[in-house]
Amino acid sequence: MKRRKFIQSGLAGVMAPVFCQGLGLKVFSASALPVSTCDFDDRILVILYNFGANDIVNNMVPITQFGTYMGHRPNIYLPENSLITLDDTLGDDQLLGMHPSLSDFKNHFYDNEMLAVIQRVGYPTPNRSHFSSEDIIFKGAQGNDSFNAIEDGWLGRFLKDKYPTYKGRPFGEELDPLGIILGSTPNTGFHTVDEHQMEINLSGQDPAGFYSIISSLSGEPIDQIPNTEQGEMLNYMSIVEKSTQVYSERISSVFNSGVNNITYPDSSLGDQMKTIAKLISGGSRTKVYMARKSGWDTHVNQVNVGDTATGNHANLLKDVNDSLKAFQDDLAAQGLSHKVLTVVFSEFTRKIIENGSYGTDHGTVSSMYVIGDAVKHGVYGDNLDLSDIDAQGAANPAQLANDYRGVWSTVLQDWLGADDGALLNTFPLADSTTVLNRSELEFVLPADAVDPACYFEPTPALEMTLDITVFLEGFFNQATGLMTTNLRDNGLLPTRQPFSESRLAYFGTEQVPSFAEGIVDWVLVELQSPSGLQLSRKAALLREDGKVLELDGVTMYQVSDIYPEPFKVAIYSMTHLGVLTSAEVEPVQNGTYVLDLSLSQDAVEGEAQLKNLGSVYALIGGDMDQNGVINTSDYNKWKRGTQALDYHQVDLNASGLPDIEDYEIWEANRSTFGNPKIHKALGS
Repeated sequence: MKRRKFIQSGLAGVMAPVFCQGLGLKVFSASALPVSTCDFDDRILVILYNFGANDIVNNMVPITQFGTYMGHRPNIYLPENSLITLDDTLGDDQLLGMHPSLSDFKNHFYDNEMLAVIQRVGYPTPNRSHFSSEDIIFKGAQGNDSFNAIEDGWLGRFLKDKYPTYKGRPFGEELDPLGIILGSTPNTGFHTVDEHQMEINLSGQDPAGFYSIISSLSGEPIDQIPNTEQGEMLNYMSIVEKSTQVYSERISSVFNSGVNNITYPDSSLGDQMKTIAKLISGGSRTKVYMARKSGWDTHVNQVNVGDTATGNHANLLKDVNDSLKAFQDDLAAQGLSHKVLTVVFSEFTRKIIENGSYGTDHGTVSSMYVIGDAVKHGVYGDNLDLSDIDAQGAANPAQLANDYRGVWSTVLQDWLGADDGALLNTFPLADSTTVLNRSELEFVLPADAVDPACYFEPTPALEMTLDITVFLEGFFNQATGLMTTNLRDNGLLPTRQPFSESRLAYFGTEQVPSFAEGIVDWVLVELQSPSGLQLSRKAALLREDGKVLELDGVTMYQVSDIYPEPFKVAIYSMTHLGVLTSAEVEPVQNGTYVLDLSLSQDAVEGEAQLKNLGSVYALIGGDMDQNGVINTSDYNKWKRGTQALDYHQVDLNASGLPDIEDYEIWEANRSTFGNPKIHKALGS
């Protein structure tokens, strides 16, 4: 699919922009060294969402329609002499007069070729509800589909496509969260179908400018969210997940390493932009930041009577103007502005006509702004025709020229390197011909646009086999060299994994209708990164010869759906101390790795973490309460054990009863401590 012409022949990869310190002015030098356009992995997208429907007509007034504009807004129109002409070289259909509060959009961004104005943006069937529209634009819907049934957001789909193994925690070289949201209210854009996992939320600004981490969305099934227009957003705010703890130290470190060289406005938005700049300065590799400014729902008192260039709307615009100017200057002063592209948008705009309360009501077609060193500046699309309005006084929806998904597709492809397949995965409801090809948008400079030959290729999930051998003390028979299958043979082994009822608190759904020959018990296998992060957990079956198997009781343990990085393996049983392998497992894509824990104490981390049974080393029996230490509490648990033949957590020899042999195993191992890296009750 040839979507559009972004790369001009002969320019890509030949000449790179050189950025001056200070004001971020862009110049080109014949002596600039060639750079590879494939080197785009450190690029950042910053999104400013103006919630409440920004009145785009009063942002930039179509100058040649000033009489019509004044007629529709007799009490709130901006005086013509107050407007700042954006670009007097443009034709009548694009000539715009900017609100005086947006002076830096003209004098700094546009005049220094850092601003693209995309006009007549929206979606085919407008929805004038704030929350419904927010759902639509973050889910990638088009307004006439059942967007409430869509369970993920387009940002989540894009990031999931690029990082298919991301689990809401650091992985590989990606130490930072893929997305960070700042501001008072999160949204659904980063949701994925199976997990809320693509970002964390920072909120609660302190005087130093850092947002305390309050929520992360890793691991919470989206089917827990009510299927209403507002349900996802409102419930999203209350979720506090473990990824918060995983990332908090890293984010604090990055933030503390960063600096701000510019004074920012004393406002919520100023603080948000200040925080983003400091995180970037400190070395964060987060791909997408989202800031939010509310207050744009200007039904009343949009302007000051008698001085319409001032008032609520003017104050909102000035805060955006000043905050973005400080942000861009801060990045430029640190030599970082070439990494960042900022996109500003609102869920829709206001009506063209005023409402009689010195304000405006909910409209339809809007505009978007793209800001940055790499922007191919200009005005994209003709001005709204202010005489073409619908029955309610809003712009006729037929004036739509640029589907918002087409605008975002340009950003994702030309700035972040998404190929056509990634775009279709990101916007699966979009007609690739009428939406993604709707406009030949080119607001990224050819020298900065990603060459199609360089589009990212998602790192494939790890697929490998672990040939694991592990024995359990008490189950092992020296004479046969095998473990007893008594639990299986006497129907005592539960057909559903048992770890949900233990301190291990694993709630997987693994279940079998029956057990294959030779099965001894369930084990829990956990993969950890070298830094100790849990990469995956899965219940498996243990065979009499010590092999850890899949649920069919035949296939060796399979590793899948994780990033292909080195890892260690932890093995737990219901009755024994768990162990953590001492050596890192190097990924063997589509291969087999042999991991025999029966050969030596050195196979696992720590001192005396395996029991020497003569012919094999085995997991140490006696940790009946799964707290990582064999002590009196385990004995008390054994002593209280019922004499009914059953699957007991105190059954250390697989007899089906708490008996004297279990006591003897416990007594021999009492005061033994497990590895605190995997027995969290012991601390770290």
